[in-house]
Amino acid sequence: MCIAPMIVLGLGPASHFSNSVFVGVLGGIAAGLLIRWIGHLSGNEPGYEVVDQTSIPPSVHTNEHYAEAWRDRRRRMVVFKTVQISFFPMILVLWYLFSIHPEWRRLILTFPAWYITYMAAGVWLNRFRCPRCGKLYYWRTQFKGSMQRQRKWRDCRYCGLQQDQYPSG
Repeated sequence: MCIAPMIVLGLGPASHFSNSVFVGVLGGIAAGLLIRWIGHLSGNEPGYEVVDQTSIPPSVHTNEHYAEAWRDRRRRMVVFKTVQISFFPMILVLWYLFSIHPEWRRLILTFPAWYITYMAAGVWLNRFRCPRCGKLYYWRTQFKGSMQRQRKWRDCRYCGLQQDQYPSG
């Protein structure tokens, strides 16, 4: 049996800090590629470009457009929360399986798989676009004013549209 893959995965007797760092870097690269691949498959790859106020014409500001956008946001939040909460049952199942079969050390690879899934779901949630201004609803790259925005985390970071609000008028 080849010991090199076990050492790289941190499962062997000679696991070192540098191996853990190497595996962490590889996991980060894999997570980035997975997120990019998911964005490409969804057909909605905005490239994080800046969207100005005029990008969404006023004729699109209908109740149906807003309702569709808020359903999409709820779906993204459900997927994110499901992945987030699935961590605890995963821990219990792995603890039970390790107590029955201690030789199944490869099950430890479920943690990086769960983490990559968690990161992908989080990025997918945060790529939700505001139905009013078309910019990223939860993300803003400027640090200035972040404490005020943190108090109103459910509002759009750019135009202030409240969550589940429909156009007035």
